[in-house]
Amino acid sequence: MIPQTWNEFLHFISDDLHNELDIPLISQFLKIPDQSMTSFQIIQYFSSDFQKAKAKRKHKWGNKEKYFLIWCISKLMEKLQIKFHELYQRKVFKILSSILGISEEFLLIKWLSLLNYKLKEQPWKQEEDDLLINLRQQYSGPKDWIKIAVQFIITSQTVRYPKQIRERFNNVINPNINKNEFNQDEILIIIKEAQKNNKNWAGISKIIPGRTDNQIKNIYNSIMRKIQNEIGFNSENKVDEQEILNLIIQYNNFDPKLISSIIEETKRKKLCVKTESSSDNSQTSEMSAKSIPIQMAYPYINNQPFNFQNIYFSYTQFYLLPYYQPLRNSMYKQT
Repeated sequence: MIPQTWNEFLHFISDDLHNELDIPLISQFLKIPDQSMTSFQIIQYFSSDFQKAKAKRKHKWGNKEKYFLIWCISKLMEKLQIKFHELYQRKVFKILSSILGISEEFLLIKWLSLLNYKLKEQPWKQEEDDLLINLRQQYSGPKDWIKIAVQFIITSQTVRYPKQIRERFNNVINPNINKNEFNQDEILIIIKEAQKNNKNWAGISKIIPGRTDNQIKNIYNSIMRKIQNEIGFNSENKVDEQEILNLIIQYNNFDPKLISSIIEETKRKKLCVKTESSSDNSQTSEMSAKSIPIQMAYPYINNQPFNFQNIYFSYTQFYLLPYYQPLRNSMYKQT
């Protein structure tokens, strides 16, 4: 007999009540909360805290509530010998809804949030796509994806994550998707908006009707990759992406050959300037090296000795001294 109340449920699973959960096995399918409890603690928790938590937390559940849900479903699966993919067909959520006094839809939403997203995705079937299109027509609001996911799973009897369902519709089967090639105006808008809004693909998709954020991201990456390949992508030739974006916007053109030639020309000019600057510095250094070592030398100015010990002057500095003329004409006495 299928249990309808909490006490009936405990009696129903009495043979397996105190068996601990097989966490390694369950973790292959679910994200296990950090808060774990024994069977005895579960029973106490339901009697004391769960009813209060259920009333207070209508939407957000903590780790205790999540672990409690996993424990209840696991016990039902064990007793009824239900496999993971059979939960929906065998109406486990409907049974648990009656036991806990919580709606079946709410329990299903919480269960979906616990699913391990590393599960292998199954190929989509045509009947699933048709069902999804039909559900999206019924629930067209931007926040209706949870409702769509719940109805989809109940109707199709297959496990699909809400995010997986949303992305399938938005990126693949939405009848409003424009699957033609991007034109030049669209690409230029994407590049300008990517620079302005830091690659907010979802935001850019709202500016270009019929294009999905996935399409926009792919065409952007494709353009950048072609330009980098044209430049020659290695450690020496690597060009900052921001520089490429600036050039595309400046010349209103994203042709890889054009952008590559502009970058090469810019590099060539910088190299020429650097070479000229290096040559000038070399000449200056050569002149500076020709200094006059007059330490330990005592020039006589008007027959009076002047001590320049430990001082060096370049030729230019020497001849700019106010007394350069007497120095040039004086005799030097070497010590």
